[in-house]
Amino acid sequence: MVKHEPEIRRAKARLYVTWCNVAVHKAPWTTGRTRSPNGGGIYQALELAEQALPYEGGLSKMQDYPPRRFKWIYDETGKADDCVKVLDTITGQLAIWPHWYG
Repeated sequence: MVKHEPEIRRAKARLYVTWCNVAVHKAPWTTGRTRSPNGGGIYQALELAEQALPYEGGLSKMQDYPPRRFKWIYDETGKADDCVKVLDTITGQLAIWPHWYG
């Protein structure tokens, strides 16, 4: 895998953070429309939630572990490889997002 310059990784990180937040907070599933081919984004949101926190999988557990509790943040301080973070808005825990590959 080619390692890009830090400026390119940071630009990609900003786009990735936007994508994650849209997938979880603004996807059609948030309004109950889940009949699209990809579930209206619900499965993307659940996958992101499973990566962000120890999570019991399945739609039946979603009320206990709502994907919208997470917010992805771009942190311009520090190294370019660690600039994507995830915030659990319920517990206030902030962590480097280990699934980000700049």
